[in-house]
This record gives sequence, structure tokens and C-alpha cells, in this order.
Amino acid sequence: VYSGTRGRGGLVVRSRPRDRRVAGSKPDSTEDPPCMGPVAR
Repeated sequence: VYSGTRGRGGLVVRSRPRDRRVAGSKPDSTEDPPCMGPVAR
């Protein structure tokens, strides 16, 4: 499970900058914060 979280974190962080631009226009921004919360922890 840890491996999955680590891989997801890398993808989330990499997608964050790119998604950030899209998030501003899309409602995906709501799914970004929750995803980053557990990852940052």
C-alpha cells in the first residue's frame, strides 16, 4: 500500500502544477487539496 501511495504522490505533485492551471478552470481543484493532504502527511 505504501508503494502505491508513494507513486500516487509523485504523480499528484507532478500533475499539481499542470492541474493547477486546469483546476482553476475545472472543479478538479476540489479533489486536489484532499489528495495532497494525505500525501503531504
